[in-house]
Amino acid sequence: MSVKKNYLYNLIYQIMVMIVPLLTVPYVSRVLSAKGVGIFAYTSSIAQYFTLLGMLGIGIYGNKMIAMTRDNKKEMSENFFSIYFLQLIVSLGSVLGYLLLVLLAVRSDREIALIQTITLLGTVIDCTWFFSGLEMFKKIVTRNLLIKCLSLVAVFSFVKGPGDLDLYTFIMCLSAFLGQFLMWFYIRNRIVRVKITGRSVRKHVVPVLMYFLPQVAMQVYFVLDKTMIGWLSSKSEVGIYDYADKIQKVAIAAVTSLGTVMLPRMAHTFITGQKDQAKKYIMKSLDFSTLLAVPIMFGLAGIAREFIPWYMGNGFVECATVLILISPTVFFMAWSGVFGSQYLLPLGKMRAYTISLYVGAIVNFLLNLVFIKPYGSIGASIGTLAAELSVTLVQIYFVRNDIQWKQILPKTVLYIGAGAVMYTVVSLIGRSMGVSIITTFVQVTAGVLSYTAMILAAEYAGHGGIILEEIRRKRPSYKSNG
Repeated sequence: MSVKKNYLYNLIYQIMVMIVPLLTVPYVSRVLSAKGVGIFAYTSSIAQYFTLLGMLGIGIYGNKMIAMTRDNKKEMSENFFSIYFLQLIVSLGSVLGYLLLVLLAVRSDREIALIQTITLLGTVIDCTWFFSGLEMFKKIVTRNLLIKCLSLVAVFSFVKGPGDLDLYTFIMCLSAFLGQFLMWFYIRNRIVRVKITGRSVRKHVVPVLMYFLPQVAMQVYFVLDKTMIGWLSSKSEVGIYDYADKIQKVAIAAVTSLGTVMLPRMAHTFITGQKDQAKKYIMKSLDFSTLLAVPIMFGLAGIAREFIPWYMGNGFVECATVLILISPTVFFMAWSGVFGSQYLLPLGKMRAYTISLYVGAIVNFLLNLVFIKPYGSIGASIGTLAAELSVTLVQIYFVRNDIQWKQILPKTVLYIGAGAVMYTVVSLIGRSMGVSIITTFVQVTAGVLSYTAMILAAEYAGHGGIILEEIRRKRPSYKSNG
């Protein structure tokens, strides 16, 4: 399957995973309040540490190993069974450890924390990495769509007040579990029975741990924010930060989805010795990621103050400031996604990748200690922004000799210039029209049209560019169809 189709399927999947919480935000934020949302986010952040422990680095490592051996069904099956057996042992231990922690150490919100165990059980049966390695993203998307839709209906049907927080948690966790469970019905025809030994399992332990180390760092600055806000501030501040983070993650899915698709493709390209082709992939991916990330970054910042009040309610007004502060991370994550997931990881440069993530984790942790207590969710936003910038700068250092900077930097300046003009247009519309759903619709429409028009004009004047090339490539097929 082509990279474009895989990208679209994975984009749909990533948005789908996040879209259910976002579609329910206007309802849940008012029904459960910032405190209820914060309790759910806080207990979820604790459970995610054990999810990380249960998966080790298997998500990325398993994806890569399946991609590298998919042309040999027997070898691929041996890798699948031995890696999954390792996952089974570790994830079951993680579930047990989480239950002990909740029963022995958690005093408040214990019932909500116990329900989060369902999500951990989903980790035990997680085999998404197998299908990702085969680049079967359509399978992942189609089998989860029904589950997400049903959970959306369930939330609106059964969650009616603050006392239904436990029911809301159950619905969200069960949907995650069922999404993993359904994938097992489609593995049988993809693998063959093979005998695995202790040696075949043990050979994956060290590589998995190597992939686990950067995952720890990623967890620190993706999840630790919410945990530390809960420790140093309040559950309401956790809820405010969590919803801003959700909006940002849905927006950036358009960019990060490309990294998930390109990892198995790049691993297969490098293992077959197609280094020149791999470099072409990297440059196209970096150009495309930048083209998308810049308007998303400026767009989020431009619509935040008029969007948040009508979307979430007056109890989440502070969320607008948080969203504005973390919006530049869209750009940083786009670049680090290309340099890290699409280049350093497929090439096996784990040391460089791990260093970059740990620099970000340390920066995030230290700034959180300084800023969260006096500024709450806004303080956490400062730490997140600095962490993402740090990761990107370190990765730029490691790939500095392998990227054609003279090719990408002029395009980046063009995209940022067009994005800045778009931001001005969007902001002026917001100030003149005020807070309303119509304002947001007009802002988004005007932003998309102005940014696209400026990029097309610049590409036409320069006789080339990513959008113009795509239009020219499609034009013959349109003519032939006519």
